[in-house]
Parts: sequence; C-alpha cells; structure tokens
Amino acid sequence: MFVAAFDVLYDNARHRGHDLILRDHAHSQFSFGPEIAPRPTLREILAAHYPLRSLVTVRHPIDSFASLEKHRWLNFTPGTLEEYARRYLVFLDRHEGVEVLRYEDFVAAPEDTMQRMAEVLELTYDAGFLQLFPAIQLSGDSGRSGETIAPRPQRELGADLRAQAAGSPSYEALCDR
Repeated sequence: MFVAAFDVLYDNARHRGHDLILRDHAHSQFSFGPEIAPRPTLREILAAHYPLRSLVTVRHPIDSFASLEKHRWLNFTPGTLEEYARRYLVFLDRHEGVEVLRYEDFVAAPEDTMQRMAEVLELTYDAGFLQLFPAIQLSGDSGRSGETIAPRPQRELGADLRAQAAGSPSYEALCDR
C-alpha cells in the first residue's frame, strides 16, 4: 500500500519536472523500543521500485546522545551510551555504501557541504540557500533552533557520560568509523 501511494507522489513530481526528496528520520527504527525494529528501512523499501540517490547525515555520537538525554528521548533499554552506539553502528551497517556527511562539517562550512549534498543527490546547487534557510521547515528537526547555520557550543558532558564513553567498546568503534 505504501509503494502504491508513493507512486502517486513520484508520478506527480516527475510530470511537473520536480525532484522528489524524502528525509528519512530513522530514529524511531533504530533508537526506540527494546530492540531495533526488524522492518526494512525506507531506502530498502523504495530501492526495489525507484531510482534512488541517497546520503546519510550524522552527528558526533556523544553530542547526539547528550541531546537525547537532555530532551528525555532515551526510548531504548538500557538507556546507555553503549546501547546507543551499538544501535548507531547497526544503522550505519544498514546504510553501507551510502555516502556519509557529518553535521559538524555542515555547520563549519555550510556552502561546501551543501554543494557536496547536491552533487551526491544530483540536484542543482543553489548558492542562495542560506537566505532561504530560515523559511524552511523539515519534519524531525525538533532540535534545530535559530536562523543561522553555525557551530553551537558543545554541551557540558557530565562525569557519568564521560565514564560511559571511556568504557564503551561500541562508542569507540563508532568514533573510529
């Protein structure tokens, strides 16, 4: 049913000469519940039916985990950095071969990173995107604030989180990756 409904969107975009861009916010699949949901990813569902160009954006895991803690979005058990990093590695494995771009690179050099995104997705790069940025809303952007793309100060990491990072093999593997 999903693919049939998506056909309508896809055909409509093609007939109008538009690009159809989907943002797959996979947090619920990989970081929610007692286990990782054993369902196909959006990319896996659509790749069998449509030509896709994909990329993955990531943020440093200590910062993304600290954000989950701050917003009380630790919806998996155990709610540890080790479990988060283990799930993050599974997410990356499921997106093997897809180009990975880092949030930290984007906020440090938005024009360069956006140009790379456009190349990977085979979209026309609009050098004026920074002027449009404040008017654009995306689903799943609940952590975003402000009208400027720029590095934010890193959150203070508590002693418990620093200790978890020091003792987490999955976190170490994720940072190395």
